[in-house]
Amino acid sequence: MDSSEVKSMDTNEIGNKVKGWFEKGSKATKEALEKAGDKVQDFTDKSVVKIEKHQLESKRDLKYEEMGLKLSQMLLEGAKVTSNNEEDVKILEGLQEEIKNLSDQIREKEKEL
Repeated sequence: MDSSEVKSMDTNEIGNKVKGWFEKGSKATKEALEKAGDKVQDFTDKSVVKIEKHQLESKRDLKYEEMGLKLSQMLLEGAKVTSNNEEDVKILEGLQEEIKNLSDQIREKEKEL
């Protein structure tokens, strides 16, 4: 082999090594991007589910509030709580008394305005 063949071979070997490095780097980059994409998609999906869950909880809480307001109005109009659990009756009556007192205080403050 003469020196030009050695140089040519060295250049080819170097070229192949560099090409191999780029292929490995490209493959690793592609795999990393796929994993990152999967993680971003998972995060996005979970975020959407969390938002939907919060919206449902808010709607539920509004219904609880609506139900409590209706029950309170019924009690103010003279409805009686019937329950076998005396503790539940005491809790509801106590809450109703607090609501009545707060409503009275609100009316007093409105008069001050």
